[in-house]
Amino acid sequence: MSRIRSLLLLAAAWPILAGELKGPVTILRKDGRRLETLVDGLAMLEPLGPKPKVEKRPPTRIRTLGKRFIPRVSWTTPGSEVAFPNLDHILHNVFSPCCANPFDTGLYQPGDSPRITVQKPGLVKLYCNVHNGMNAFLWVVETPWVQPLDARTGLDFRELPPGPYRLRIWHPETGEKVWMVSIGEGTTRGDWTLSATLPAVEPHKNKFGQDYPPAKDESSY
Repeated sequence: MSRIRSLLLLAAAWPILAGELKGPVTILRKDGRRLETLVDGLAMLEPLGPKPKVEKRPPTRIRTLGKRFIPRVSWTTPGSEVAFPNLDHILHNVFSPCCANPFDTGLYQPGDSPRITVQKPGLVKLYCNVHNGMNAFLWVVETPWVQPLDARTGLDFRELPPGPYRLRIWHPETGEKVWMVSIGEGTTRGDWTLSATLPAVEPHKNKFGQDYPPAKDESSY
């Protein structure tokens, strides 16, 4: 193989024109103070042109421990599995009432790990039918460019094909905010601010559409 042909093949395989998107993300409280951390925030970058090929992801594990979902926020792609290992000594019943991927695991024992397969893109709100205070969020997305913001102060997307994108930044206490960005060769910089106006735990009904019973000793279930 000639040296020129080798260089051409290398150039075709390497995204020379790939760009980057970087910049800080700020979440402001109602009183104007900055939220100390971006934990539970998620950034999703979607090209406005042809949809990129998105593979199934390995099973996502959302554990139940201490009457909490861990992690509280996660993401996956259509056709992927999600498991709910019960690491508590009590029963749980994970469900989502709507809209993208409704499901109901039914009651399951400590040590059990029921699984579901998500099919449609969108936000899946997770609750426990036994414990009103448990909630979590699962994003099902059709893009490979997703960044949990837990350990970050902002965005740092790299190796992006040039073109227009929809940037969606979401947090349980802000909801979703959308910006349009254009990626070219080199680094595109921005500065994104969201307002925290939503409650930390969204009020909700149980899986039957009824109010949860009054709080009582839940140590045995």
